[in-house]
Amino acid sequence: MYKFFLPLSFYVVIFLPFISHALENNYKQQDQLVYKATESTDEYGWVQDIVGIDQSAFNYVEGSEPELELYVKNAFFTNVALSPDGKHLAFQSKSDDFTEGLLVADTEIYFSSGIEKATVAKAAMENKPDSDLGVKALYLCDFNWVSNSLILVEVCGKRYDFIQGEIFQSFGIFKLFNIKTKEFRNFLYPLEEAPTKGSSTFADRYKVATFISRYDDEHVLMSVPINKRGFRYAHLRKIRFDKRGVKPNGTDVYVSEQPCQFKVGYKINSFCNTPYIYILDKDKKPALTFSSDLDGVYAHYADKKTTKIDIDLENYSPIGVKDGNLWLADTSGVGQHGVSVLNLKNKKISQLNPIDCHSVLSSMSSLNDPVPYAYGMECNGKKEIIVFDQKNRDAQLLQQLAASFPDKTVGFGNWTDSNEKALLQISDSSSISEVFMLDLSKGQLRFVGTASNVPKEKLHKNETRSFTTFDDETIYGYLTKPKGELKRLIVYIHGGPYGIRDFDAFDPIEQYLASQGAAVLKVNYRGSGGYGKNFMEDAYRQWGGTLLDDIAAATKATQKELGLSRDDTCAFGASYGGYAALAMAYKYDELYECVAGGMGVYDMKILRDGTDGSIYTYQDNYEEIAEKHWGNDMAQLTDFSPVFNAGKMNSRIMMWHGLQDQISPIIHLDLMKEALEDANVPYQAFTMSKLGHTFGTPDDIKAHAPVLKDFLFNEL
Repeated sequence: MYKFFLPLSFYVVIFLPFISHALENNYKQQDQLVYKATESTDEYGWVQDIVGIDQSAFNYVEGSEPELELYVKNAFFTNVALSPDGKHLAFQSKSDDFTEGLLVADTEIYFSSGIEKATVAKAAMENKPDSDLGVKALYLCDFNWVSNSLILVEVCGKRYDFIQGEIFQSFGIFKLFNIKTKEFRNFLYPLEEAPTKGSSTFADRYKVATFISRYDDEHVLMSVPINKRGFRYAHLRKIRFDKRGVKPNGTDVYVSEQPCQFKVGYKINSFCNTPYIYILDKDKKPALTFSSDLDGVYAHYADKKTTKIDIDLENYSPIGVKDGNLWLADTSGVGQHGVSVLNLKNKKISQLNPIDCHSVLSSMSSLNDPVPYAYGMECNGKKEIIVFDQKNRDAQLLQQLAASFPDKTVGFGNWTDSNEKALLQISDSSSISEVFMLDLSKGQLRFVGTASNVPKEKLHKNETRSFTTFDDETIYGYLTKPKGELKRLIVYIHGGPYGIRDFDAFDPIEQYLASQGAAVLKVNYRGSGGYGKNFMEDAYRQWGGTLLDDIAAATKATQKELGLSRDDTCAFGASYGGYAALAMAYKYDELYECVAGGMGVYDMKILRDGTDGSIYTYQDNYEEIAEKHWGNDMAQLTDFSPVFNAGKMNSRIMMWHGLQDQISPIIHLDLMKEALEDANVPYQAFTMSKLGHTFGTPDDIKAHAPVLKDFLFNEL
């Protein structure tokens, strides 16, 4: 069901017959787009501290688990975009030889003859460190067509985020790829060389440019923060593509009179490097800019004085401005959960999406119009399209096309400058990502490619479920069923726990377990992102309370639905999911025959007081973070800590950890092992010397996933 459904438009009638033909041929054009993965070796030597497991179990033999090999392969592409004139397709793809690569193909040759004959240019980004910025590895993380022959490539590095763990971070490094000359050159670099005379601070030399918009065939619009009087001020600059050097030099289009960054004591807040630091109008002129201080985040008119719009926007992400309204995405955790508008005249904020809709899945805007005409959202756990502009041509197209892809996330990619061609992107757990090209001038919908290496018959669908909690609240989740015999129920607990959530999306571990006969349950327990700020913050200080109760309630309901018992049920997860799995062994041992925890925090006292050596404990505001998330109730922290409750555990137990984990240090595993041994509780465990807070590379996963699977199926 789609809210605000509209009648068939003229544009829909002419191409709807092409949908079935495109779907029938969706694998005929698919080649591996860029690079093939190399074969892994039989001997995997990074596992140590093994307890209760034969070491040979980790020496994966190629071909022994064909489904796993399929699920962990790199995707054919991670992103695809049309050039402004529609004549070229750019694919972003991964490789074992370098982190990311770009491949550009002639559109018409691609459809007629395939990728090899259509390829006109390739670019590769090597995985190298940057010692000046203190980055261990740089990655090609995003790209934008900025002319018909130039692609602006953004280079990122990894950092640690308190909610998300390891994530990519923009450092203000950009390269330009010319598809005609094949030149892949440096364009912007954030750190200027130290002066030969005098002195300057690192902050003065560090200028992180942020991409704002394509401008014309000779320029791009970037925001560049400049230090002045101890603060940073955002300069909107028009920068030529043929400039010399890598400094962010260009013509100032607008200079904000309000700082985008402040620092008081250990508190730092910055809007300088967000892509919405400047909101442009339809003519690509600055309409609004933003500032932040101790009290909140504020919008300002891009006038001579940067006139302040005095309303706090801390819980919103600006989208665009139109007809006197600033469109905003309501944010909590790492996701958006709603759409609102700020009336710039009366300063009132109104939410636009229906109250039963949450968890933004996609946002759609027309050519040269940043304001969305529709959002893909979940409404009571079901996918729907919320249309804000019922007369919009693209909205009508989207709704009619979406009817052919039920229960999938559907959205348009970029439109060409002629406004006649666009990419239609389809994704979910059972298709990963599929891309079509819509051509209104020809009445065609042609299949571009699928990111998946996995045949569709081997992919499993996340089925939406709703659950009633023990205190009569409603939560949502997904149940993935095997296609053959049902052997087990495995509750797969996501990390975070605050702000992260599960989606109907491809997960190689989940798909692998389902292929082996498991029904996999994922629960968006309270504290998860995408359901609003209250849903997330009401679960603070409840790591071992409400959050576990919600997972247990969903487990009971699913056991009843599937006709399974404790003997057929296990819980596992990583990060917070690893903690939760171990805690279930004494909190709800009547539900789980086994638990498996990876990278978990098991002693909440040392987490709370900052003595576990986590990277976060070095932050000046760690005490504030700890107080908010875990509180100071020592009795509760003891009750919530698996380390202090080992003697109560009655489930089979497995644990694993990466020795390079800076988020959940290895001390947690060491203390948990010691506690289990003191209580004479049997367990199995291992560490992986090259892993951090992650499942690792495909080779890492092939080494430990079969061991984990055998444990969960009680076959180890």
